[in-house]
Amino acid sequence: MITGNSDGALVFRPEMMDPSASTGLWWCATAEDAQAVGTNAVCLSLLAKWSDLEPWKEWVEQFPYILLAVPPGPKQEEIAEELQNRFFTPVMVPKPKAFRGCATLKELWDNGRFKAMDKLLMEAEELPVQGLLNLADVDTTKRKNARRVVSGIPELDKAIGGFSGGALSVWTGKRGEGKSTLLGQILLDAVNQGRKVCAYSGELPKEDFKMGLLQQAAGYLHVKRREDAVSGRVFYDIAPSVLPAINAWWDGRLFLTDIQRKDAHDEANIMKIFEYAYRRYGCDVFLVDNIMTAELKDEAQLGFWRAQSSFTGRLVAFAKRLDVHVHLVAHPRKTGDKPLEADDIGGSSDITNRADNVFKVERVPEDKVGEAGYSSLLTILKNREFGARARIGLEYNEPSKRLYQAGKSPAKQYSWEMMT
Repeated sequence: MITGNSDGALVFRPEMMDPSASTGLWWCATAEDAQAVGTNAVCLSLLAKWSDLEPWKEWVEQFPYILLAVPPGPKQEEIAEELQNRFFTPVMVPKPKAFRGCATLKELWDNGRFKAMDKLLMEAEELPVQGLLNLADVDTTKRKNARRVVSGIPELDKAIGGFSGGALSVWTGKRGEGKSTLLGQILLDAVNQGRKVCAYSGELPKEDFKMGLLQQAAGYLHVKRREDAVSGRVFYDIAPSVLPAINAWWDGRLFLTDIQRKDAHDEANIMKIFEYAYRRYGCDVFLVDNIMTAELKDEAQLGFWRAQSSFTGRLVAFAKRLDVHVHLVAHPRKTGDKPLEADDIGGSSDITNRADNVFKVERVPEDKVGEAGYSSLLTILKNREFGARARIGLEYNEPSKRLYQAGKSPAKQYSWEMMT
């Protein structure tokens, strides 16, 4: 038995390989088993990793099928998964009884010779090809009845039906226009609905992030106005009596990545922490605020805008794979006085092409507030699910730091108040 490739990833006998043969490619567990089969038999080298087979994809896919000549058990399951993930060639698996209780293919050969080997192929069944679905088998009831996270802004929730799992929402607007403020409320509303949240805030220290959410959670009924004697700046202090209840309310439900740690802004680290938050704590609502503060691994190679698009793609894949919702803040490039459109975000339309929802938050010029009837405007630039497009007027309540729908009240009560 010799290796048939220079790096030793596969073990086989080159002179006995014939892709046109009707026997297909027999994939064995060990070199000894492959030796027993002889013709068109291979196995992974002891020192090789599955990833080492990438250069051999075209060669393997010359064969009409792969027969997984490995007895039932964890090893068979591992090899089957790897072969399906790496090759489009159909994978055939013999029925368990065809191995006659033998632990290895060599043992089966010694006991039954050609007749036993023929039975492996005759009674093999093809594994379903991964990545190809029969539409009739797709269950839509889960998606139709999915529990969505509502924003707390009635007109927005009516338009988009709430934030569903497996989706990415991009939020844009000029700096200081209210994106982070509104998203803080959306996170609190998610907690209020029993969801678990994980946020990456690339600019705010953890204390400032928490203080902002505390003020929003408390509401104007539980803050006290204070004017600084030196600067004249007005502050709103949260009543100490409500702090224990708010902390108990979001305890174990609201998490923040620590930007003081090494590699805190590295995109791979952000994704790793998000994955951990999902698996360890069950978080299903995530926030990246904002993409400009993340350190993008492909920026040197791809350029700034394309690297942003690549990171957005990772977030989309994360959301869809785990059925979670991701909110992403992306600042627009400069557009002068021209109204901001979806393609202006991040300097690349790739970001908004990948997104399921795109929202713009902007302040109304002071001299036009009276005419408009609101002080801020939330615009739905894109909604993939329903095609919704809407402009929603918002008002801002400074004591509670809350943006609320014009004509409504900022006096929303979160469930922590039931704990006091």
